[in-house]
Amino acid sequence: MHVFQDEITENITTIIANSTITPSPDPTTPIGIGYISVLISVIFFGSNFVPAAKYPIKDGLSFQFFMCCGIWITGAVINLIVGSPPFFPLVLIGGALWTTGNILSVFVITINGLGLSMLLWCTSNLFMGWASGHFGWFGLIAEQVEKPIFNYIGVTLAVLSGLVFLFINTGKNKKNIGEQQPILQSDGTPTINRFTEEESKMDSTLSSPKINIRMRIIGCVLAIISGIFFGLVFTPSTYIQDHRKDKYPTASKNGLHYIFSLFTGIFLSSSFYYLIYMIVKRNRPYVYIESILPAFICGIMWAIAEAGFLVANSSLSQAISFPLISIGPSTLAVLWSILYFKDIVGLRNYFIFGGGTVIRIIAAIFIILSKPIPN
Repeated sequence: MHVFQDEITENITTIIANSTITPSPDPTTPIGIGYISVLISVIFFGSNFVPAAKYPIKDGLSFQFFMCCGIWITGAVINLIVGSPPFFPLVLIGGALWTTGNILSVFVITINGLGLSMLLWCTSNLFMGWASGHFGWFGLIAEQVEKPIFNYIGVTLAVLSGLVFLFINTGKNKKNIGEQQPILQSDGTPTINRFTEEESKMDSTLSSPKINIRMRIIGCVLAIISGIFFGLVFTPSTYIQDHRKDKYPTASKNGLHYIFSLFTGIFLSSSFYYLIYMIVKRNRPYVYIESILPAFICGIMWAIAEAGFLVANSSLSQAISFPLISIGPSTLAVLWSILYFKDIVGLRNYFIFGGGTVIRIIAAIFIILSKPIPN
């Protein structure tokens, strides 16, 4: 009887050891799910700031904090839905990078204005996110596509389309300064126009003939750094997915399993920056009460879009998903400005938007035709 029990114990130990060393592979996410996730991400990234577009947020730091609260709560719900997978502290870095880039964008806009800032950070974000996955930077496994030349053409056209959109002018006049209108965020998503009347005066001063060249250079550098931070948000989670066999045996290929870790990093870093902000403000932060609920809603919508982004990365690879999700939301944001907010008017702007959209459609076609190859 004792020998029989030892044999059972040995068999159980062997099974546990084998399962630990060689975990069962995750089911492959269909490519179709990846493109559906891209669509969801584009829709929610392109619309997530619409609920708060008419509320004053001044410097934006209080708004961002409450928005990050909504992001974290959404992440907690998603985490429960997917069965509370392991928490990976490394992914916290991605959340901190996103928050840091978002806060940098506040100062960049006041220095360089929206157009130049958007061009710089969108370009660096798109390139960093695409290149890190495609070439395997920062310890990632290089992601291959069946037709690399199509991928290169698509990414190039995506960047050029940003140059075209740069020439679109808004129809807001001076009496409307301070109203909140959706603009383009550093990762291609819309955000709220953080300009107050004082900030607009500062921007007009910087645009005068006596412009401080040193500040302009600093603004350009910060815009590029902000875009780089946005492009590296998914690097920690992708690194874990790429090294499941040798370093992270409990990790999953499912992008949703990293949502809670990423959003916790966003919440913690946002809380840290907000604490510093309150200390600088001597415990008198600017808080517009009516914008708190819209901030939560914006956070929920952004979180859904980011979840779609992670799923798309897992299914299609960053070489495909990053360019598509970088160019899609800004196009939708401009549509909101034309059809709903009415701050982009005139045939000239419509022709520019139409031309830029055609280029982006062609870019998307090339990117899709390059076809991802699963690692």
